[in-house]
Amino acid sequence: MHGRFLLVGQRFRTARFLMTISPLRKLSLMIALSIAGTKAGASQTQGNVVMILAGTPLEAQLSEHVPMRVGTPLHATLAYPIYVQNAIALPLGTILTGSIIALQQDKPRRANARLNADFTPFHRPVVRFDHAELPNGASIALATTQASDGAPLLHLTPPGQRKKRSLIGQEWDALHQRVIDAKHAITGPDKGDRLLQLLYSQLPYHPERVENGTTWNCVLTEPIKLPPSITSHSVPPLAQTKNQKAAGETSLLLHAYLNQDLSSESAKAGQTFDAIIAEPLRGFDQSLLVPQGTVLIGSVTRVRPAKSFGRGGLLRFDFRQLQLPEGERKQITGSLTGTDSAVDAKLQMDAEGEVKPQPQSKVLVPLAMVFLASRPLDDDSSQLAGATVGSNGLGFIGRIVGMASASRDLAAGIGFYGTAVSVYRRWIRHGRDVKFPKYNRIDIEISEQTGRELLPR
Repeated sequence: MHGRFLLVGQRFRTARFLMTISPLRKLSLMIALSIAGTKAGASQTQGNVVMILAGTPLEAQLSEHVPMRVGTPLHATLAYPIYVQNAIALPLGTILTGSIIALQQDKPRRANARLNADFTPFHRPVVRFDHAELPNGASIALATTQASDGAPLLHLTPPGQRKKRSLIGQEWDALHQRVIDAKHAITGPDKGDRLLQLLYSQLPYHPERVENGTTWNCVLTEPIKLPPSITSHSVPPLAQTKNQKAAGETSLLLHAYLNQDLSSESAKAGQTFDAIIAEPLRGFDQSLLVPQGTVLIGSVTRVRPAKSFGRGGLLRFDFRQLQLPEGERKQITGSLTGTDSAVDAKLQMDAEGEVKPQPQSKVLVPLAMVFLASRPLDDDSSQLAGATVGSNGLGFIGRIVGMASASRDLAAGIGFYGTAVSVYRRWIRHGRDVKFPKYNRIDIEISEQTGRELLPR
């Protein structure tokens, strides 16, 4: 009863106040109250929706091998989670579906294969993804850009400290790695499929397919609206680097993606570039240290373009500034400590974050091939055995021709041709440049001093 009297009294005072003010002021007050109510309603409606903006990159990783044909459906998983307002909107492993919409000629691969008498018309698939399956089983429509830069990826990290090796030591290491790779191909998981693909590669023509693990960077062309129940407010813990052993060290690990292409072919020393923080960084007390969307300002510190005679390029860069979404800038000392790279690029990273192509065995492998190619000319060995080990250079067909031929010279000629191709690829051909495409994922370690400044006091 008391509450009812209070309500009646409040309404009476409001009506009395409206009677005392002028009509113009009364109209202005009513319009202001109406606008305030509209804004409140809009804010509440917007708060019920999680919006992933257009321009957000998605990294889709193919789940299984598929034929290289237009119209082939694709089933991929999200390689990295997508964050909105520092909370997970699309978690790692979200299923993405799309299709191959076109095929492009892969001219460099075709030219390289022709040297081994492989006349397969190699292509690159152009893909697009149009649906995502959320953790609750719901399916939402996507609109993404076309992508044609797909490749199986590996994550490069610096190796442990090593002593500087001599030329012979480096050659031995390269040869030893080839033996390890061959052993893995024979004994590792899915060895049957790898051996079948190895057999196909020796043929002058074989079917094409898109390999399992091929990853594409696609960009949303339209925003996605998600119900708020999808968003996870679980936060990633403070990421410290593996080099931190003593208690109290505060160097931190940031996960970002490049905001532009970066290549040893075109980059210049001192050139600046941007990277975007893809995952928010929180402290042990869950306080936000570096929000998602923060911009890292990087600078190229050393670069060398690839040159002829097999000399590969190299690229090194670091980060000196961090710009928060609110505009505040902080000076940092950050270095590259990990990056995604295409498997066929065959890159390596050293302890300082310098990236360059893996060294090839330029001496031992060609010498071994010369020795094998000369076996058919050895009168002490049987013609069949000599032709079997010597006719290496034109794939399976070349080996059959060498074995079936009654000419030792023909078998040796096939072997010496293979040796010449090997020497060309290692000594004469233009070296490989180091290339990082736009949206390439990178890991940055920031220094202990910067970490202490970011950590809450």
